[in-house]
Amino acid sequence: MPSIIKEFTTQARPERVFNALTQQEEIAQWWTDDLSVKPEVGFVTEFHFQKWGAGSLRFEITELQDAESVSWISKIGPPAWSGTSVTWQLIPVQEGTHLVFTHEGFHQINESYESTRKNWDYFLRSLKSYLDTGKGTPGGPPYK
Repeated sequence: MPSIIKEFTTQARPERVFNALTQQEEIAQWWTDDLSVKPEVGFVTEFHFQKWGAGSLRFEITELQDAESVSWISKIGPPAWSGTSVTWQLIPVQEGTHLVFTHEGFHQINESYESTRKNWDYFLRSLKSYLDTGKGTPGGPPYK
């Protein structure tokens, strides 16, 4: 099954990266400010993009390992996301954290997969910017 795998290194320590992936006020700085998140396994997060002309996403939090990893499974989103999972793995390095992002479980590479890949490129750049400079670029997905 095709997967989207992205990696980057940030100057931020793993604890800081973990907070940016689990705390509602921090996610709002790099992804969307219309959200509902609680850092608890089993909680179903909600991310809304209506004001940018896109829909909503819901993920169940399936794993939280403090400063190590965060995992979600898609509950509501584009049809191609049905049954997919997102994992953020945080690896401490001398200069900060190496983050490995994986969105896996796609059934085929098609237009929806490519749109998803481009959107994650955009939002992962926003996350890195937020972690390194304190300013992300939250907003609507550039590729619908």
